[in-house]
Amino acid sequence: MPPEDNLIEAIGLLQQKGIPFAVYQHPENNQICVIAQVEPVHMVHNIKEICFSSGFLIFPFESAKTGIGYFIKNNLYACTNTEINELINRIKKIPNRVKEETKTESYVLSKPEYLNIARRFIQKMKDGKLQKVVLSRIKTITPDKGFNSASFFMRLIKKYPDTFVYLFSIPDEGTWVGATPETLLSQKSNGDIVVMSLAGTMVYPDNGEVKWGQKEIIEQGYVSAFIRERLLKLGIHNFTESAPITVKAGHLAHIQTIFSIPGKSVNNNIDKLIKSLHPTPAVCGLPQNEAYSLIETHEPHGRKFYTGFLGPWLLNGKSDLFVNLRCAEINGDTLNLYVGGGLTAESNPEKEWQETELKAQTLKRGLRSKRSPR
Repeated sequence: MPPEDNLIEAIGLLQQKGIPFAVYQHPENNQICVIAQVEPVHMVHNIKEICFSSGFLIFPFESAKTGIGYFIKNNLYACTNTEINELINRIKKIPNRVKEETKTESYVLSKPEYLNIARRFIQKMKDGKLQKVVLSRIKTITPDKGFNSASFFMRLIKKYPDTFVYLFSIPDEGTWVGATPETLLSQKSNGDIVVMSLAGTMVYPDNGEVKWGQKEIIEQGYVSAFIRERLLKLGIHNFTESAPITVKAGHLAHIQTIFSIPGKSVNNNIDKLIKSLHPTPAVCGLPQNEAYSLIETHEPHGRKFYTGFLGPWLLNGKSDLFVNLRCAEINGDTLNLYVGGGLTAESNPEKEWQETELKAQTLKRGLRSKRSPR
């Protein structure tokens, strides 16, 4: 890994210059890379547009409806210490971008408001109108004075080495940071594809003995059934599916199933596969259209990049897209933490609220320096 000071300097310079960039740690090899482009970020209206371009993809939740996302080309790309030093020297030559700091207003659901919406959603599922809906909320916190997004990113990669940790900034669109455990889709250098079904959440017990309730097992089963159905609908039949296992992500446990697909089954239609998968029931619900409509109507805040997807695209011969969970929008002197959970007919509103509190801890723990009390 490049020295921490070099990475922090590179990130600080990129922010100072006001150019689109992303810095991320890949959970597969813990490699940290920085990617940036000097010109304005590229708007993507169809993933097919960038099927032969290398860079970093960022699609918001609402891209499920609009199809529009962002693409940072790899004009500047560095992973090793030597490359980071070269990148720093190149960035220093770029003029600073004059930009006024603006703070966006986002609606923060109170607990009574959240519980009220959750009860209404759960009743719809008890009435048989839906199987699952994911309800999210924003938790706003104020970090200590001297908060630095680059240092925050560095603390997250140390705390959560098994997740995809990132920090990205798109001028006029925002700066986000996160540590997500969920892969949407990964394409290896040989063309083979992996899709992940991840759902169910509980605190990982000290003794390592995770016992799942029926609600969590059913919830994760919905996601797996959805992926299975989407693959078959695209004519992809020769995939393999692992048995569900428990995986640890920081202080939380989830249920995971892996779908492996031979590259030749997808050919040049990876864009169709991505479009068919987003948003999965893990972040939206079932049936997809009805759940999306409920979210759009009843969540008083825009999800923006939360529960969208992002990741390196065609870099070093492979692509890895992750569902944007456990994330925060850096909003002036505050952080907007985006958290949510899957509601089913068996859900308890109070427990669902507590689950969102647990998920918020992922990023809140990253705010604590070594000298902070635990």
